[in-house]
Amino acid sequence: MKATGKSDRTKAQMMRAAIRVFTRLGYEGATVRDIAGEAGVNIGLIRYHFGHKADIYRDTLAYVSEQYNEVCLGALHAAAPSGDPEEIIYAWLAAPIIGWQDATVATGEEVLRFLNRMGYEDPELTREVYESHFSYAEREWQDTLRAFFPRMTRGDWLWCLTALRGMYFNVVAHDDFTLWGLPAVQAREAAVRRLAGDAVTLLRAYAGGAE
Repeated sequence: MKATGKSDRTKAQMMRAAIRVFTRLGYEGATVRDIAGEAGVNIGLIRYHFGHKADIYRDTLAYVSEQYNEVCLGALHAAAPSGDPEEIIYAWLAAPIIGWQDATVATGEEVLRFLNRMGYEDPELTREVYESHFSYAEREWQDTLRAFFPRMTRGDWLWCLTALRGMYFNVVAHDDFTLWGLPAVQAREAAVRRLAGDAVTLLRAYAGGAE
């Protein structure tokens, strides 16, 4: 949403507030009043543009997914010809950090923190948005990557992806402290590069050393 008119700017302002409030308080802990206060608008204006709390949550998630997919798929398509699985992992994971273009609603890192918090919410809350806005892009990345490890079982593949997602969000999505009480990572791009290398080592091990 390029904020061109007053209405667009107001909606962007409310979505920006929603991302901050939902990330900080979680879906259950947040209220429309909290979002209105963060945005500096009255509750009625949020109800007018979005409806209920679930609506602004899903609408905001759907909106940020458009740029998220754009930057991630762009990075994937640029990296795929390299034939290097480490480069493909790195390109996808680093894209929201180094390739984000429009911070009208949120920066790439703010979106990552929002998505990380989303992972702790009731899946039913966001299932429809995930399936319609996120799954196709993530599936393209997974299919591109998995082609390098054809002998890997589905169970091992899903386990490695789960581990990679957990480590990734622990690197990029925590401002103050990680889940283990360690200081937050400062050089995040470099940390993602190391993570990509470690992920390939893990994938090769599970694939029996054959790509």
